[in-house]
Amino acid sequence: MKKPIVMVLSFAAVLGCLSGNAAADIYMRIHKDGHKEFTNRPSGPGWVFYRKDSGYIPIVNFSQGDKPKSLDEIIQEIASEYEIDPALVKAVITVESSRDPKAVSRKGATGLMQLMPGTARQLNVNKPFDPRENIIGGVKYIKGLLASYGDLRLALAAYNAGPGAVKKFAGIPPYMETINYVKKVLKYYQQFKSDRKRAMAGSYKGAH
Repeated sequence: MKKPIVMVLSFAAVLGCLSGNAAADIYMRIHKDGHKEFTNRPSGPGWVFYRKDSGYIPIVNFSQGDKPKSLDEIIQEIASEYEIDPALVKAVITVESSRDPKAVSRKGATGLMQLMPGTARQLNVNKPFDPRENIIGGVKYIKGLLASYGDLRLALAAYNAGPGAVKKFAGIPPYMETINYVKKVLKYYQQFKSDRKRAMAGSYKGAH
């Protein structure tokens, strides 16, 4: 029986494959031997958002004049630049750290989006307690999970328990912590989306 061939594509090769096609996000994962693999069609665990195929890396400003932006404004701006629903980012932050940028878990996860040290390194987060770096890292990670699984519940389960656990159980792991985590994030997600709709409706009525 012939062994399957695993191909690790270079970044340049992926860009070549994408030329002439519609713009797409590029994702990356690092193999155990250190090789980096890039794709615009992630499948399976381990992928994180890398950048646009155009080479554009979102740059987010965190102050307006001399006035720092609020956490909600920062979330909104990062979510917009990375094309992910800000209500989801806000929900993850709320459940993970209760919006505390200095939060540290018993397992060593840090910051607003509670990044583990290994995950932070993979995402180039050098200052995990800095709200800017932490949120960008967390957004890149969850964006990769969403692209990998194509399912919000599985992506959230992987964010909490790790992609390995989701793979092992072929779905949401039977851990009460993870089950409750997914439920809590989804609850806040729906709440924040509803709040946004009400705010938009209020703004629309106020315009008349």
